Amino acid sequence: MANKNIPPLVRGIREKTGWTQEKLAQEVGVSFSTVNSWERGKRNPQPYLLKKLTELAEEPSISK
Repeated sequence: MANKNIPPLVRGIREKTGWTQEKLAQEVGVSFSTVNSWERGKRNPQPYLLKKLTELAEEPSISK
């Protein structure tokens, strides 16, 4: 079962950066469908990817 905190984290990163799911996937190194699954709450990222997502969410500004 997916963690209910992942979808808002992924959505928040995308809103903050203005990135599409495809752009976020490129930045993190996964496929579009993986990001889509995270954002819909269907899957959880691997721990090393969750760390990357958390770091992106905490960065004060990210270039679009």
